[in-house]
Amino acid sequence: MKKTAAILSIVAAFYACSSGQTEPKKPISVNMNPQIGDALPKATVAAPAGGGAAAPAKDGKALIAGSDCLACHQETSKLVGPSYADVAKKYKAADIPHLVKKIIDGGSGAWGEIPMSPHPTVSPEDAEAMVKYILTIK
Repeated sequence: MKKTAAILSIVAAFYACSSGQTEPKKPISVNMNPQIGDALPKATVAAPAGGGAAAPAKDGKALIAGSDCLACHQETSKLVGPSYADVAKKYKAADIPHLVKKIIDGGSGAWGEIPMSPHPTVSPEDAEAMVKYILTIK
């Protein structure tokens, strides 16, 4: 019975974390509420030396909310994968490139036998914004 439950949970994890999509995701609007105007402050980035306008910083929390990450991870409790708080305890800012690669390429071994599925459609910039947000969770 335990083997059957383990196999079913692994199959469910693979299904939930698969990167295949049948429909493109719609952009998430997190900065605007039509009834009250700007609900959240927009990120402030210093203007580049050339004088052009800088792009706003990406919102890692919104990127995570719009992805399939929450099928396997939660902020403070373990689900299929580790909680974001546990990841933040284990890794530091110097590990950002490693974690970005891990999100995009997937893999296993760091947190147990269940592998994290790859997410090749996530850009390195988006993955970095996600990691930077995750490292702020306590």
